[in-house]
Amino acid sequence: MDEVPDDLLPKSLDDIDPAFMTRALRRSGAIGPDNEVASQSEKGVGMTAGYFSAIKKVSCVFKEPTNAPTDYVVKAWPPFELMPKPAIQAMFRKDIEGYRWPASAFYPRPRAHLAAFDADTDRWVLLMEDADAFAEHKVHEHELTLAEVLKMIPRLVDVAVAWEGADRGEKARRLDALGVDYWASQANLALYKAQMPGCAKIFDKLASMGGCALIGEPAWDKCLGPGLVEMFTRKIDAFFARADPKSGATCTISHGDLRGDNIFFCDRSDYPDGWLSIDFQLVFRGPVPSDLAYLMGSGSVLPEVYDGAGAQTVMRAFYDQFMAKTKAYPDYTFEQFSEEYAVMTAVLFVYYASMGAAYYQAGAYENAMGMQIELGGKGATAADLSPEDLRKRMWWTKAFANFRANFRAFDQYRLLRTLPENLDGLGPWMELPPHLV
Repeated sequence: MDEVPDDLLPKSLDDIDPAFMTRALRRSGAIGPDNEVASQSEKGVGMTAGYFSAIKKVSCVFKEPTNAPTDYVVKAWPPFELMPKPAIQAMFRKDIEGYRWPASAFYPRPRAHLAAFDADTDRWVLLMEDADAFAEHKVHEHELTLAEVLKMIPRLVDVAVAWEGADRGEKARRLDALGVDYWASQANLALYKAQMPGCAKIFDKLASMGGCALIGEPAWDKCLGPGLVEMFTRKIDAFFARADPKSGATCTISHGDLRGDNIFFCDRSDYPDGWLSIDFQLVFRGPVPSDLAYLMGSGSVLPEVYDGAGAQTVMRAFYDQFMAKTKAYPDYTFEQFSEEYAVMTAVLFVYYASMGAAYYQAGAYENAMGMQIELGGKGATAADLSPEDLRKRMWWTKAFANFRANFRAFDQYRLLRTLPENLDGLGPWMELPPHLV
């Protein structure tokens, strides 16, 4: 990619003004050299976007008539860092590179007009078309149906096949260079092991609250077993060892965050798959069913799809289509596929139990950030929460129910009890505040 001028590498969203948009859109060829952005209006993007970046939507008014899109989404560095800075930098690098990769071997995505960074000066930017302007955004209020999940499978299979065997050869070299790690690697799991003890006991307390609207019924200690989050934290290495190619697992790339807020459906002829995805900051290498398992554990698919017969229909459709195209894994059995699927349904749970630590801690210790109703001990109710916090809770409720269903369907608690602990690399344990003991 051509070198990007310094004035197109912002320090923050405040630098994204009409002059910046003019320079960026001229450079991408969206507008001519004599046209410019005369003015722009801005708004935020909602609750689940922006955990690891600052994002805003920009609607442009051009000086001269043009066929260029008027609506864009812009990302820059976040003001609130939920993870250590090097980890967020790695996320930004992968997200930006995701819009540079050839579309034929990657996920369908909106067109990017600028995707660039300078790690030395810590400036990062992604400017892309706003898919909300022409597509149906599958936000968490409206979970994906069985038909919609099945519609996504052919392209997900194509991506899995394009990158199958990514643990060796040229594919491995390319992904190594881009920092796309294996989910089961010690380096990747170390990021989560450092964070999970900071909220494991609080998460377990929340999950055991009977009659809790956020957790739903039955509470986890009643239907799964007590102390699941803390036990998982202590045994995360052994749990995900089955996703390691060194242990015989298959290997391809995974989007890393394939959920409703990152998915759009559209019928434009220039997007022939009929759907688009965004946010590649968590892309990793994992077993073949990683994308499907994440989607089906994301709280953005209807319960009748991710549980019971619906799950079997989706899993079999993916497996059959993959086996019709694979060259790297001709002897891949449905039994191994199902086991790898079961393992990878826990990825978003790990995100909740690590990157979400700030939310549990704030609820328990500061009576803030959306979990104060259950954890704050000061009588907060839904009436005390902002619309943004209420929307977060809506997704959390669906995700917790999804986690419960997957842990129960695959009998993961019983499995965890048989696995060895590895306490090396765990961060400090955060104990419950007195009002929750």
